[in-house]
Amino acid sequence: MARLIRLLRLPILAVVAAASLALTTQPALARGQAPLSHQQARRLLVLAARHHHLNPNFVLAVSYWESGWNQKAISRTGAVGLMQIEPYTAAWAGPRFLHHRADLRNPVDNAELGAALLRDYLDRLHDPKLALAAYYQGLRGVQLHGIYPSSRAYVDGIWRLRNRFQAGHYPA
Repeated sequence: MARLIRLLRLPILAVVAAASLALTTQPALARGQAPLSHQQARRLLVLAARHHHLNPNFVLAVSYWESGWNQKAISRTGAVGLMQIEPYTAAWAGPRFLHHRADLRNPVDNAELGAALLRDYLDRLHDPKLALAAYYQGLRGVQLHGIYPSSRAYVDGIWRLRNRFQAGHYPA
C-alpha cells in the first residue's frame, strides 16, 4: 500500500514506467530466477535515464563501464549492482532521491538511484564529464579539485563508450 501511495505522487508516465518495471523484473527476481539479460538491463537503464531527463546512452555507458550491465556485480570496495553504488551512498541518497531506503540488489532501485545521482551531479556541476568524475571520486572532490588525475581514465573511458552507444554500437 505504501508503494502505491508513493506511486500516486509521481507523474503519470513515471507511474506507467514503474508499474511495467515492477511487473517485468521484480516478480522474477523475487522467485530467484535468472538475472536480467543485457537487453532487459538496457531497457531498465533507459527508463531510469528518461525518468531523470538524462541521455540514455550516458547512463548505459556508466553502467556498462561499472558492471558490464550485471545486476549481481559487487566490486572489491563493496559497490553493488548495475550502477555500482556504494551502500553508504545509498544510505543517504535513497531517501533523498527515491523517497525510500534503496535496495541496491534490486535492479530497479539501483538504476533509478544511479540515474538520480548522475542527474544531481549534472545539475550542480553543469558538465557531464565533471558529473562522471563526481560519480567516481565524489562531489566534494570535484568541487574542490576538479577531475583527479586518477579519475581521468574513468571519465574518458565512459565518454568514449557513450559516443559509441550514441552511434548505435552496443555490445551483444
